[in-house]
Amino acid sequence: MGDATRLAFADPARDPAAAAARLGVSLAAIELLIDAGSIDLHLDLDVAVRVTGLNPLRHHGAATRVSPLVGQTDFPRLREGGFSGVVYDVATNPFRPAGNRLEATRRNLARVTATVASRPADLALCRSAGDYDRARRDGHLAVWLALQGGNAVAADPSVLEGPLGADLHRITLVHLTTSTLGGTSSPAGRDAGITEAGREVVDRCNRARILVDLAHAGKKTFWGALDSHARDLPPIVSHTGVEGVRPHWRNLDDDQIRAIADRGGVVGVMYQSSFLAPVRWTCRRSAILDHLDHIHRVAGAGVGAIGTDYDGFIVPPVDLPDPCAHPRLVQDMLDRGWSPDRIRGVLAGNYLRVVRELRP
Repeated sequence: MGDATRLAFADPARDPAAAAARLGVSLAAIELLIDAGSIDLHLDLDVAVRVTGLNPLRHHGAATRVSPLVGQTDFPRLREGGFSGVVYDVATNPFRPAGNRLEATRRNLARVTATVASRPADLALCRSAGDYDRARRDGHLAVWLALQGGNAVAADPSVLEGPLGADLHRITLVHLTTSTLGGTSSPAGRDAGITEAGREVVDRCNRARILVDLAHAGKKTFWGALDSHARDLPPIVSHTGVEGVRPHWRNLDDDQIRAIADRGGVVGVMYQSSFLAPVRWTCRRSAILDHLDHIHRVAGAGVGAIGTDYDGFIVPPVDLPDPCAHPRLVQDMLDRGWSPDRIRGVLAGNYLRVVRELRP
């Protein structure tokens, strides 16, 4: 019988050759992934936990086909796919009354913290780059806590400079709806720009060394938030596509990519098929690399990253249905002739540079 306190998964680091054979990739791809590590800038696993009751500690089986919307990840599959760190997002329910959003956020964060703490041999809650380094050394999956929707703290932004803020790694300023902080890029909302309340949240995040994430921000809000953001700290866009490959309301244009790069930030490419390519149900993982290639051409080697948005009500590429297939994306990078250093940057290095600057 297995140890009930441990996650059950096939660790690629224990037998790289077996992992390579199982996935049909080269040993070089597996060894590069193991050595570099890999960080998902935006994991929405908590959506599946809250909406469907999915157990994030149980291996639900390597997917052979896409599970639309939710059910795409769990902690064992993330580890089996070679991920060394995830930014675990807790989404704000925009329909929850404003007066109790903060308390609901506290409860959700406490629940996630307890889940991570229940598997100390496999998972580690992280607040800094040093915490990540220790997790890697100890063979743990690093888990950073983040909020998607800054309106979770809009009732009292001062909490960002207290214990709650110390636990938070990142805040996505706005989500799929326009809030009291600013406008969304979604057609369902209206973007009149960042508000004074939004500027306060950006300022308090800067002071607390919490990453400000401008994914989902409408363009007026995006530029207003950058204008309010401390010039010596890097902002990011955790999960997006790029207009230069796929014109879409959700994607960044080249000026936005350059602006993030100029501030020392990163842009994570997400896995939602319709944002990557015109064909949703037949989109393939090569489209992810097309978007990363465009970011590289526009802004250089230090900007591209991966923010999957798995379990965030997305339809991922048909040949990347869950994290277990992640090493195949590394093989694709090698097949495109990307250098090992460039691959290391996209997998983890570019984002770690940002994290080390904010919270060493």
